[in-house]
Amino acid sequence: MKKLPAILVLVIVVAALGYYLLSEQGKDEIALTANSSTQIAQIDEKVVDQSESAQKTEIVKTEVTEEHAHDESHEHEIQEYVAGEHYVVIDKPVDTQTGDKVEVRELFWYYCGHCYNLEPYIHAMEATLTDEAVFVRQPSVLGDGWVNGAIFFYVLKDLGELDRLHTPLFDAIHKHDIKFNSQEEFVNWLSDNGVDRDKANTIFTSFSVESNVRKAIADTRKYQSRGVPTLVVNGKYWVDAMHAGSIVGIFKVVDYLIEKELR
Repeated sequence: MKKLPAILVLVIVVAALGYYLLSEQGKDEIALTANSSTQIAQIDEKVVDQSESAQKTEIVKTEVTEEHAHDESHEHEIQEYVAGEHYVVIDKPVDTQTGDKVEVRELFWYYCGHCYNLEPYIHAMEATLTDEAVFVRQPSVLGDGWVNGAIFFYVLKDLGELDRLHTPLFDAIHKHDIKFNSQEEFVNWLSDNGVDRDKANTIFTSFSVESNVRKAIADTRKYQSRGVPTLVVNGKYWVDAMHAGSIVGIFKVVDYLIEKELR
């Protein structure tokens, strides 16, 4: 057998090496393409998840709002609810603070998990409440351990920060597990949220806050409420989830009682 010329052998070796390198490069490109496709798919999946989550959030908000929306056309018949079964009649009506308008008063406690869970429904009710009614909040004081919650409420109110910091305070307690066991701890939180520390300390120990807390204690007794959250309509009736049957039921009964007062 004749030996191949050296130049031909060299050409064959170079060609084989080139083919090998091109093949490996092709594999790398395929692998890179596969990895990129996987990453893109993962990103797309996250985007879809976030989109679906946002949509679900909006759907929940819409459902809550629609559930408690007042039907201004009055084309539907309002269900009849029974005193003593679906709501409680207060023995001696409590004076309201809303003039000729029907007062809807929430009795709550910042440390109450049920009150915290009721907040989205309260906001929905506020947004859809008839012009002939007014919603107000009042801290309930059913024992000595409830006093701090009332103090926090009236401090926020006297600071002019109730609208801005009411929900964040609920979040701080129930989402971030802040106990607020002292004036210092609460004032520090207020300071972190843009409130002047000296002003907050002054108001915390003010006569105004003390007087309002004492009134809240007295009013809690007058409403004859046994727990929270409770909604009081026009100082005459109160309703809670136990009597109404559910959280949604509370607001249906409230609607009924408002209509009852407007007739």
